[in-house]
Amino acid sequence: TSRPVETDASPSVEQSFPPFNRRREARVEDRHWYSFEMYESHTAGAEAVVEGKVLSLNRSAHGILLLMSEPPQVRQLIALYNPQLGWHRSTMVYEICWVRAVPIESERSQFLVGCRHNITARSR
Repeated sequence: TSRPVETDASPSVEQSFPPFNRRREARVEDRHWYSFEMYESHTAGAEAVVEGKVLSLNRSAHGILLLMSEPPQVRQLIALYNPQLGWHRSTMVYEICWVRAVPIESERSQFLVGCRHNITARSR
């Protein structure tokens, strides 16, 4: 006789990790370098706390996956600029949803950063 498989997952362990939530919308490869400004908070008049370059890996209608050399904080806002489109037309503001370290041989870790388009953020 076979028995059902039992799991030992306790509620406290399950809650310590964010739920696995894959988007159902199509993703397209998008490998471009963007200039970025990162903001500490959502408040009007917030100053950029970090600026630099970031590589996008893919995007969907409501999000983008980035590869960064430094780990940002979840819930920070990041404004991406595509210099080929001009400063004003290319501004996209995202909220950082999750960050995962990716160890790379012979280099420091890089960080995968999942972002959601933030339509409530004011134009920067």
